[in-house]
Amino acid sequence: MPRLLLLRAEPAAGRTRRAAERLGHEVLAAPIFEIVPLRGRLPRPAGSYALVIAASESALAMLDPADRAALAGLAARVVGSRSGELAQGLGLRPAAPLHRTARDLAAAIPPGLSGPVLYLAGEHRQPEIEAALRASSVEFDLVEVYAARAAARLPEEACAALRGGTIAAVLHYSPRSAETYRLLAEAAGLLDAALAPVQLCLSAAVAEPLEKAGAKRLRIASAPEEERLLELIPGVDGE
Repeated sequence: MPRLLLLRAEPAAGRTRRAAERLGHEVLAAPIFEIVPLRGRLPRPAGSYALVIAASESALAMLDPADRAALAGLAARVVGSRSGELAQGLGLRPAAPLHRTARDLAAAIPPGLSGPVLYLAGEHRQPEIEAALRASSVEFDLVEVYAARAAARLPEEACAALRGGTIAAVLHYSPRSAETYRLLAEAAGLLDAALAPVQLCLSAAVAEPLEKAGAKRLRIASAPEEERLLELIPGVDGE
């Protein structure tokens, strides 16, 4: 049974761990980020927005409770099925089909909106959505509602497992997470051990910092979806 190293922050880590375990895989969860609220507030009345945009579930989950309630009934465009479920739970009306990536969402911003756009985001984010909003001359408010704070060091349980060679594969979900893993492993004197397992990456962009660092055993999901990422696991302990 391949042992997987999972670096995601909670609550996403718990869902991934359960999904992997249902498939028969052993998981070592060692988060290298903590999701914290920034409590950014809406700069204008919620009812004045024509569209709400969110590229991550945390952008919705970490929104101030009073603002969440006020947004009910508004149209939304979000990335990923989990964000879609949260949006519906908040009373938003997410457009179908849901977007797979921030780039997909950016390309689908409709013209001729009747009011401004509310873009809910994290402190660290990909630039595609902001660039698309600016290029379209759409009026928008960017509200940072959460931050993913990187750990100061690689968790000791991860260090011990990497030293012992008991990790078959590492799961990577974002370029920033992959780069942080590299930096923390290097600081711990474990870069070679950290790159030795198969690196399972959600996209080519996620794999890039690992490849640059010297990782040789890379697998990239066929689409940027967790199901496709988990499909890469079989056989990693035999490579």
